[in-house]
Amino acid sequence: GGDDVQLKVGQIAGGAEATPLADGSLAMARPGVTAPVVDVYEDFACPHCGTFDRMHDPMLKELAVSGRAKVVFHPMVIFSTSVQPAHGNAVRAAAALRCVGDGARWLSYQDALYSHQPATLSTEGYATAELISYAGSLGLTGDGFTSCVRNQRYAESVRTVSQGLISSGVQSTPSVRVNGRTLDKSDTDSPDALRRAIEAAS
Repeated sequence: GGDDVQLKVGQIAGGAEATPLADGSLAMARPGVTAPVVDVYEDFACPHCGTFDRMHDPMLKELAVSGRAKVVFHPMVIFSTSVQPAHGNAVRAAAALRCVGDGARWLSYQDALYSHQPATLSTEGYATAELISYAGSLGLTGDGFTSCVRNQRYAESVRTVSQGLISSGVQSTPSVRVNGRTLDKSDTDSPDALRRAIEAAS
């Protein structure tokens, strides 16, 4: 609708671009780099996703900036509605991220979400007031952003997108596909292992 957040490509230091997509994902690549495609499926309520992000995010950004891969982040909700508060936490966080239209700020806001992650699946977190406050230091203070987060404008879309990803075979988060093939857990044990798995596909 007319209220939708305007998506705009952001520049990342080093010459790569961060391109937010209409389904809530974000592609990070140098212009013209289309392969290999590294799809990262993540749930902000999942502690393992936070661990994965701290371990691998710098290396994934470096691959994108150096033109060796196109990295696509897919925020989603893996937990069913019966798993609370994890399900609600994840929906609110992913819906808030959808309120950030600028690709570079999207990445910064994703970092902020991980740094404020609820400690466990049974920890209540990501209250809308908190989600609005993380954004202040990123310059996301406009009424449009604030009301988008407060009203959870994208919550329903987040659920729909998540169901689609689960139907397509995403069974757990974090999970990584390289050129459509889901990597084994052993491939994501360390940044070196993940880099090798990505480079083997290129």
